[in-house]
Amino acid sequence: MPSRLLLLAAALLAFLGGCAQAPRHRTEAGLLPTLAYTPPDSSVSRLGVARVTPPGTAFTRASPAKPFDPRLIATTQVAHGDLFAHAFDGSGPPLRSSSRLHRGQTAFLLPLASNYARDDAGRTDLTFELTIRKPDGTTDGPPATGVLWQEPVARPDLLLYPSTSISFWTEPNDPLGDYRIVARVHDHLAGETTELEHVFTVVSYAPPELPAGFDPVAWRETYYQIPRPELALAALPLCFNQLPADQRATAQPALLGFFDQLLADNPWLLSAFCTRLAGAPPDEAYALSLVLGFHLRGAESAPAGISFAAWVRLTDFRSHAWPADPDRPLEEPAQLDALWGRFLASGLYAPVARLLLPLGNLSDLGAADRPLPASAPDAPTGELLGLSIASASAVQRDLLLRSALWSLRRYSRQHPLVRAYLDWTLRAGELPAAQKDLLKRVLASGEEPAVTSH
Repeated sequence: MPSRLLLLAAALLAFLGGCAQAPRHRTEAGLLPTLAYTPPDSSVSRLGVARVTPPGTAFTRASPAKPFDPRLIATTQVAHGDLFAHAFDGSGPPLRSSSRLHRGQTAFLLPLASNYARDDAGRTDLTFELTIRKPDGTTDGPPATGVLWQEPVARPDLLLYPSTSISFWTEPNDPLGDYRIVARVHDHLAGETTELEHVFTVVSYAPPELPAGFDPVAWRETYYQIPRPELALAALPLCFNQLPADQRATAQPALLGFFDQLLADNPWLLSAFCTRLAGAPPDEAYALSLVLGFHLRGAESAPAGISFAAWVRLTDFRSHAWPADPDRPLEEPAQLDALWGRFLASGLYAPVARLLLPLGNLSDLGAADRPLPASAPDAPTGELLGLSIASASAVQRDLLLRSALWSLRRYSRQHPLVRAYLDWTLRAGELPAAQKDLLKRVLASGEEPAVTSH
């Protein structure tokens, strides 16, 4: 099977009250998705599914005079689950179908449904199967099957997001051209099947010319809304050159986090970055080394796309103790900047959730403004050193907390999706009450958090 399908299945009972939402727009292009789950990490291959309701079960629809209304979204937006789950008020970008893929690029195939049949208990029985037709017209293996929704639905007018998410990509030896995705969506209660199609044109990758007037800052700030990863290699030198001269030695942490996330989501670009590194002029080669070294930090072996020569060349960059590494315990403001870079490159909720961790330092708020604790004049040196270290640690935690609050306030004002994520967290998240109160006050007032004694 040349092309690849990956099925991600989830039990969605825990999300049943908020996995679907009333459709805001009827057309696929204007679909404004809201409220569903985040796709899980576990995966299975080509699951078999079956109906769960007996034939002849009585049913009703939200609009009895209208037909079953499924639609197929085929998107490259990696945050599709988070956008549907958390940006319930339409503050995030809509899910957009893509028609063009580069070889190796992943697309997410999402059958959605409205005006489906429900039994007397509100239960639905929706499944689907997907078939890939290759450019030569042949079928690529047996159909992939999945569950769209087979649980009770709170209201009949909700837009349903699939319980099974399917990813599609092509391998290096797959042919280029048009791949036709055929989805057959079954409403078993109603005894209806609707066939939907989507066509991807798969092309080989060559770094394109940047559009006239290309603004690297605007590209990064809006990337998650309309991802164009094919521009990344050409954009990198411009992103690097717009940094202040004193920041180019290590690059801006947000820039490192951005390209780290982009390459994690688009590993098909690694070979192009590696090839460019071999022939780039010194300044561009240094920028590439910073980005690739940060991305490969901690890797034990070269991933696909990284040549042995590049792996060796990047040794010092890969092994560097990056202060901005957002995967280490959060201690430095630079790590927060890297997390915001990850958000801009994906629109995912996870970086924003991690940026809330410093709120756990609430007891240290104000440490930077308090005098050092007094000690007895004849206190031993070890005791004095311990007090000094403890005070310094509290100050560091205080500064990290203030940096996190400042950045959350700033990005929530610049990006409605961040505000939607934070509002959802305040409503449904697991933050302790005191941390929620602090976040609410900072977001509402726009002022520095008040310092209190502890």
